[in-house]
Amino acid sequence: MLRPWLIRGFGIALVIAIVLAGFGNAVLYLWNDVVPAVFGLRAISYWQAVELLGLCWIFFGSWRAFPRFPERADNTQDLRRVRLTAADKVAARDALSNPEVK
Repeated sequence: MLRPWLIRGFGIALVIAIVLAGFGNAVLYLWNDVVPAVFGLRAISYWQAVELLGLCWIFFGSWRAFPRFPERADNTQDLRRVRLTAADKVAARDALSNPEVK
């Protein structure tokens, strides 16, 4: 009997392979159709398209698929999560609407 983690790992690897093949082909066809005609560059192979896709993912992509770091052990509050009170919002709105008044 196969273990559940082995089946899950095989499923994840299969999904990654399908996604890589699909997006790799999409980049290949788009590049070879548009870029040589517009910019005069040469056509690329499938593996060059996959490498270009990975490079774009590194430069412009997001790491949202990966888990975040755990919360801080000392439970200090992250300053980005601090909410403004109603009085602070009014003061900020007034300051932005009248920049010359200090």
